[in-house]
Amino acid sequence: MHINLIYEEEQRSASPVSLKLVINLAVVALVVMILLGTFKFYSSYRSLQNLVQAKTTELKMLDSKYKAAIQTRNDLAGQGDVLKEIQVFRNTRMAWGAQLQNIQSAVPSVIQLMELRMSQTVLSLSNNISARVFEVRMTGRTAAERAEVNVVQFLDSLKVPPFAGVVETATLPPGAFRQDPVNKADRVFEIICKYVPKPLE
Repeated sequence: MHINLIYEEEQRSASPVSLKLVINLAVVALVVMILLGTFKFYSSYRSLQNLVQAKTTELKMLDSKYKAAIQTRNDLAGQGDVLKEIQVFRNTRMAWGAQLQNIQSAVPSVIQLMELRMSQTVLSLSNNISARVFEVRMTGRTAAERAEVNVVQFLDSLKVPPFAGVVETATLPPGAFRQDPVNKADRVFEIICKYVPKPLE
C-alpha cells in the first residue's frame, strides 16, 4: 500500500520544464505569430495598395496619351480635308499671269483696251459635279471706220492657240458696239470670254 502524504498542490513534476512555463511560451509564441501575421498582412496590403496606385497613375498617363493620340488623329483628318481643298483650289485656279500676257500679245495695234474685268462663278455640271467657271470682260476702242473688222480680227485670235482649249467661248454681246463718248471718231466695244469649266474634284 502506497500513501501519498504530499498535498496535490505541493506536488512537483519530475520534468525540468513546468506546465506553466509551457503555457506561457505557447501564449508568447501565439502572440508573436499573430503579430508577424498582422505585419505580413499589412505589408502585403501596403504593397498591393502601392501597386494599385502605380497602375492607376500609369492608366491615367495612358489615358491622356490615348486622348492626345485621338486628338492628333482628328486634327490630321481635319488638316487632310483642308489640304484636299487647297489641292482642288490649286488644280482649278487660272494662271492669270500667262493669260494676261497672251491677251496682250493678241491685241492688234489698232485696238486700245480700256478695261479688263475677271470674275468667277461656281456652277453645277450635268453629272452633279461643281466647277469653277472664269470669265473675262474686255472693253476697248478702235477707229470707227474699221471697227467691226478690227474687233472681229481680235475676237478670232481668242479662238486659236494659245487660247484654244482654255477659252470655251469668245463673243460680242448684244449692243457691243457704241460710239466713244470722248472721241466721236472711235467706237467702243465689249468682248466676253468664258473659259472652260474646271471641275472641283
